[in-house]
Amino acid sequence: MTSVVLIDTVLLLLVTVTAIAIIEVRNLYTSAMLTSVYSLLMALVWVNMHSMDVAFTEAAVGGGISTILLIGTLVHTAREEKPLKVRVHWKAAVVTALTGAALIYGTFDMPRFGDPKAPIHHFRVPEMMAQTVGFVNGTKGKQAPPEGFDARAYRSFNGAVTSVPDDPKDTAWRETSVLAQHGIIVPEVLGSHPQHAEAGHHLHPPDDFNGHVPNSVTSLLAAYRGYDTMFETTVIFTAGVSLIMLLRRPRREGQAQKSAPLLDQTILRVVSKMSIPFILLFGLYVITHGELGPGGGFQGGVVIACAFILYALIFGRPALYRVLPPPVIDMLTGLGVLVYSGTGAACLLLGGKFLDYSMLDTVSPGEGEALGMTLVEYGVGITVSMVMLNIFNQLAEEESR
Repeated sequence: MTSVVLIDTVLLLLVTVTAIAIIEVRNLYTSAMLTSVYSLLMALVWVNMHSMDVAFTEAAVGGGISTILLIGTLVHTAREEKPLKVRVHWKAAVVTALTGAALIYGTFDMPRFGDPKAPIHHFRVPEMMAQTVGFVNGTKGKQAPPEGFDARAYRSFNGAVTSVPDDPKDTAWRETSVLAQHGIIVPEVLGSHPQHAEAGHHLHPPDDFNGHVPNSVTSLLAAYRGYDTMFETTVIFTAGVSLIMLLRRPRREGQAQKSAPLLDQTILRVVSKMSIPFILLFGLYVITHGELGPGGGFQGGVVIACAFILYALIFGRPALYRVLPPPVIDMLTGLGVLVYSGTGAACLLLGGKFLDYSMLDTVSPGEGEALGMTLVEYGVGITVSMVMLNIFNQLAEEESR
């Protein structure tokens, strides 16, 4: 047994024990804290699998903001769960067992763990990890052109330069020059998956989404699947607006809010004053450097929201409202989606496709890609952080008397 398998086994055992404990305990506060422990353990599992972006999200959202919101919800509920008359719902148990059996059966067709011939290690993933840019029909990218660069040359993902036909619609050359000759489809996979060698299959070049970003996850989510990510941000925005419409109570003029009970705690007050600027700086760093390493708008937005929530918990929500009034929070909630869609609209107005970031800098398309991805990451971060703040504010809102 390798050390990786051993660590995974121990972590999964701890995750299983924690999940059972969450179900069995009747104290809701204990259940909320165990949920946070579960998320942190899962973050370690993702780290051990080298999925740093997923681990970052699990720690920030699952172990961080979700725990705060769950505990905030307990303020409006009882601390103990009422005992159930029927401990086991057999119909639900049968459906769950059948679903689990179907999922396990589906894993039989999956390749073995770490199999180098697995499809994920070929085709799109090597192309994304290669991070080639430019050299398509003479278009320069962030990288310097190779020595003796031909304006009609195309640089494949392994660094070889291949001439291309004059007709840009002629894509058959990619099947032979890029896929067959340069090893994107290796012989072993070609033999076991002949459908990938059919004419017309996989005709896109390795940098069809200009994957210049060192973090391939960002290049996938912000460029190749930019539409998906934009609508995910829209869903978060819609959830925030729905929460405001359902839970926000009209505040009477001059209505006072209670001060924070932790304000007289000197240690908490001093430590929070020292920590909040660094938390905000770290959140901005995570958003800005999402293209370079783990992180991005979702994770950075949650970190920034946690800084403001910490400020509200220590110094009171009236102090938070002086820094970020509710109308400003509402405006920023929509501004993030506007930044994302506006970036795509700007690419259209400049003559490109929607979310074709290379149009933001026609001289150096790679720099335009970096600028566009940074803008949309900030759009995501703004919307996520403000929606999290809105959720916290509605949960902490005092009932009108």
